[in-house]
Amino acid sequence: MPIAIRTAQVREALLPFLGTDVLAQTALAEQAAEALRRFVPHHQPLEALQEQLCRLLFDELYAHLGQRMTLRLDNGQLVRVRVADIPDLADSVLGVLLDSLPENQSTLDLLRGYAMQTTSLSAMRALLLRFGSCQSPDEQAILRRIIRDNYPPERYAAWLQ
Repeated sequence: MPIAIRTAQVREALLPFLGTDVLAQTALAEQAAEALRRFVPHHQPLEALQEQLCRLLFDELYAHLGQRMTLRLDNGQLVRVRVADIPDLADSVLGVLLDSLPENQSTLDLLRGYAMQTTSLSAMRALLLRFGSCQSPDEQAILRRIIRDNYPPERYAAWLQ
């Protein structure tokens, strides 16, 4: 059964990183949403989907922005998308899927494995926000510490306590 992912959800996840203009001028959000909809939990590794999203994002952004990979955000700031930024963009897109998976033991196991193997911010967010009651205080503290040690506060300030 396909997972219900709306293109608007993916657009919202990418908006802070890419701005309205890039998202309006490309099919990036639609293509990424389609990749998420095709994902079959426990039949395709999340790592493979992450890699697919990285390739898609890089290829589409390079085709649209050119070698300089420079864009203007909605606040007027001119930014350069670096190759090192692509995994964070893909993780934000992947977060849309992780927030849409059913709340059950199978999803919890999938998220735990993926979060610990990759330190995915989106997976750790889902573990804390959606499955917090399934984790000991020590596990929650470890997740919070990993997040604070590896990500800038603007990436988690809105949801991490």
